[in-house]
Amino acid sequence: MTAFVNVTVIDPGTSAIRSSLTVIVDGARIQAVQPASATIPKAAKRVDGRGKFLIPGLQDSHVHLTKAGLDSLRLFIANGVTSVRDLGSDLAEVSNWRNQIESGKIIGPRITTSGQILESADNVARMKKDATVEPVDRIRLPLSNPDDAIRAVQRLKAGGADHVKMRTTPDTATFQAAVAEARRLNLPFTMHAITTLDEMAAAGVRSVEHFGSYPPLDALSDEVRRALFERVAKSGMFLSTTLTNVDESIRIPYAKAKQRVEDGAGLVDPLRKYVCGYLVEDWREQVEERKDGAYDGFIKTLPGLYRDVREMHRAGVRVIAGTDAAVVFMYPGFSMHDEFAKLVEHAAFTPMEALRSATYNAAMFHGSEGSRGSIAAGQAADLVLLDANPIANIRNTRRIQGVMARGKWLDRGALDDLLNQAQRACSTSR
Repeated sequence: MTAFVNVTVIDPGTSAIRSSLTVIVDGARIQAVQPASATIPKAAKRVDGRGKFLIPGLQDSHVHLTKAGLDSLRLFIANGVTSVRDLGSDLAEVSNWRNQIESGKIIGPRITTSGQILESADNVARMKKDATVEPVDRIRLPLSNPDDAIRAVQRLKAGGADHVKMRTTPDTATFQAAVAEARRLNLPFTMHAITTLDEMAAAGVRSVEHFGSYPPLDALSDEVRRALFERVAKSGMFLSTTLTNVDESIRIPYAKAKQRVEDGAGLVDPLRKYVCGYLVEDWREQVEERKDGAYDGFIKTLPGLYRDVREMHRAGVRVIAGTDAAVVFMYPGFSMHDEFAKLVEHAAFTPMEALRSATYNAAMFHGSEGSRGSIAAGQAADLVLLDANPIANIRNTRRIQGVMARGKWLDRGALDDLLNQAQRACSTSR
């Protein structure tokens, strides 16, 4: 039993900020949230919360665990990310990691996973022809027609996937077959913006990734866009953002990116020391792909894309924050805090709204808001204790004093040990 004594509790689900409280955890659940003056059970281990702020554990809603690797799991926890939504991995591998986390054999976040990505067969063939370093067959399922889509969704369901992810499709009929089969099997369906928002909403897509619509909806008037976004909000479809991927990855010039990716000691980029093995090879390939200005056209569209995200949020579309962890310079755990800053800077979120996107909204996506994503009796004991107020400055989410994951308390020293373990694992694998 653990008691966070005399702490300020920030609950993004209700936007409540309450000071002078004690939060009592028993096992893996919150037992009580009570005034600091109330009696604390004698058996409880006390954590001094004076001058500190308690928030729910964070969820990164867009990660790629097979690419990030087993050692990334401790990095999420060290950064207060107690849950992740995996959107493209080897299903058997990630399921095995999840089982080990749940049994206590290894430390890591709660995992929900799509398993392999649904991908156009032509795109899979191109990746193989280009000899990409990615283990394509472990991460992508090729689709040529609606029957392929139905079989792929059934395969994922049988393997224990929690949701389905589509990145590309050969045609509209294949997309429609995939989402219909996922709906029949009660699997949330998420995808890139490969068709219109109206079509995705009508089909029952649960979330659209990155910016929601690409290219930006510049041709539509303000009124038409507003009506569209209100329809999306009414449909219940979520928007999963990865805004940090733009400033912290795509915008980095080729020469600087190449220097950073080769900096194994972390002299240029201190976080680079936590990345090694296969992921470095994958990052090198991603850097080379941008050598000839591959993203120049995309960067020019950013003002419109950011406007669309702001307007979707304003229209009531629920946002869940992600990072695309394992994409070049998207560091597991660390980049979650960058995403908060980008939501505030580019999408006009308040700090409370940014926190909600990685707590209560993330739980809502999974239909589990009754059991996690908030700080209340009966909720999962996934918590982050901060040294400074994130509502005053969203960058204070980085000032972590300790993390509770599944009821296990890890103080600052224990979190530093996790970071040191990750760094040592990379040092020995170079």
